[in-house]
Amino acid sequence: MKKKNRINDTKQSETNIKNQLTDYSVKNNYSIIYLIIVFCLPVLLYLQTINFGYTYFDDDSIIIKNISFLGNIKNAGQVFLTDAFINNSSSFYRPMQTLSFMTDILFSGGSHAWMYHLTNVFLLGMISCLLFILLIRFHIPLRLALLGTLIYCIHPLFVSSVAWLPGRGDLLLTFFALLSFISFVEYQKKGENKYLIINWAAFTIALFCKETAVMLPLLFILYFFTFLPGRKIEKKYLFVLILYTISGILWFWLRYHVIGGISNSNYAIGLKSILLNSRVIPETLTTFLLPFYVVIFPTFSFIKTLVGIIIIGLIIFFYFKKSETSKKEKLFCLAWCLILILPPMLNKDKYFDYLNHRSFLPLIGLLIFILFMFPKKWFINGNNKRYWLLVAVIILLSSFTFIKSRSYSNPMTFYNSAIIQNPNSAVAYFNRGCIRMNKNNFKGAVEDYNKAISISPNYIEAYNNRGYINLITGNFQGAIDDYNKTITINQNDAKAYSNRGYAKANLGDKKGALEDYKKAISICPKCIDAYMNIGTEMAVSGNYDDAIKNFNKAVELEPDNWKTYDNRAIAKYSTKDYAGAIKDWDKVLELNPNSATSKEFRLKAIWELKETGNQK
Repeated sequence: MKKKNRINDTKQSETNIKNQLTDYSVKNNYSIIYLIIVFCLPVLLYLQTINFGYTYFDDDSIIIKNISFLGNIKNAGQVFLTDAFINNSSSFYRPMQTLSFMTDILFSGGSHAWMYHLTNVFLLGMISCLLFILLIRFHIPLRLALLGTLIYCIHPLFVSSVAWLPGRGDLLLTFFALLSFISFVEYQKKGENKYLIINWAAFTIALFCKETAVMLPLLFILYFFTFLPGRKIEKKYLFVLILYTISGILWFWLRYHVIGGISNSNYAIGLKSILLNSRVIPETLTTFLLPFYVVIFPTFSFIKTLVGIIIIGLIIFFYFKKSETSKKEKLFCLAWCLILILPPMLNKDKYFDYLNHRSFLPLIGLLIFILFMFPKKWFINGNNKRYWLLVAVIILLSSFTFIKSRSYSNPMTFYNSAIIQNPNSAVAYFNRGCIRMNKNNFKGAVEDYNKAISISPNYIEAYNNRGYINLITGNFQGAIDDYNKTITINQNDAKAYSNRGYAKANLGDKKGALEDYKKAISICPKCIDAYMNIGTEMAVSGNYDDAIKNFNKAVELEPDNWKTYDNRAIAKYSTKDYAGAIKDWDKVLELNPNSATSKEFRLKAIWELKETGNQK
């Protein structure tokens, strides 16, 4: 009987402390000031990124190459019918991210890198405010919630979430996930239906930010049964469940329509990937708690994995250690972390082990778990000395973040930093090679491709790009060797066949070239390069009619490519179809007004037309 009374007294004591903390949090006159602080400090820390450009790590493919699409607000509805790269060739469905980039262009009056960065920074500030509110709802003392929020939002582990433009997807996911969760908690507290509506709406938007959001309803259920024991399940939850189901079905149907059935050779997908990615969990924990080695492209490390396993052991110890927080509540925090980190682990990329920005939302669960470990009675009497250590941590982490974010200022700085941080990153060398190739630094590009291949012998894109450099520099046998390697790795690489055919043609192997072109078309009926190359071979051999047929197909496939019209115009000119040639060169000059050669040939065609009157 006495034991039971002691248990009741303990529970009553814990309840009293929580009530005191709640009163302390709600009634404290500084709560608004704290909200301003948690918004402004992360924003000020990342304000330098507004002067940054692109990294050319996906942001070029997502934004730069799609400016015409993103710049037309009439395409807003189409964002739900295409993938993140707006070419329906990837496994990433990010409508809200694409829509946000369109909004940036609309408000800034054009495509400006500074606007994209500014939006990322502003989103971080808003997330910081929501996180602060969430921590208070978990009865974290006000000042501890303030410091915990700041530590999290200025943590160097999450630099890529803010300074890297495609990190927008995780920022949007986190914002709407937190808004949805807070609304759910508010409904339990106040019982007002508007919070359930906000909860559902925010969840729906989060779904279209990133697929990780599908796990959020599970968190809501766990919270209900963990923090609200004895609470009755209301009938209105059935209505909300129906709304959730409708949102989920709509999202799944649209997503499947866009990316269903697409095989992305860069990824292995499924349970096998989770096993291959299992080291992500201990290594992420290591970097979060010991943020001294945050790199752009992490590679699995035995030491980091080992330290992470030790950290997991300590987490288990604190889970079972008696504290003011119940085991159920601590289990919820760990479940938050684990449940939300699993969806990204379903994909295993061939060229890097994991990316840090994917842990931005999941590690909030670990933050809450850690804050729960602090005895709450420490923070009732307002003893400021207990906070100085956390303030020192904030200053230290801010310094790390401020320096590391500079790595994202421009492409060469980005990849140079990535290679310095991790010399074994094949993708860093490959992408730097692409930057050098675009700047006509072919020697430097080949060196980078060689390094990428030495690290990852089956790096097919590196062979392809090195082969292309060999093509344009006249090393046709070297190009054939590279494309042979590409085809050995992937026998369905249409572009490799087409380019190898071009190299063979330049070495006099016309038959072998045509076989490669036809093979490319059999693999990819829309391989425009193959049609262009066949047309060129036919024209060289004097078979202009077949050449024009192939150029016609190229024009059909890519009507905005001036080179297709130029080649067809030359073939038509050779058949004395001067009117047709003039029409094609008119199109060339419409698409490429600076083509001096086309202007010259067009004038010749006009003169021939006048002389012969040939209107073929």
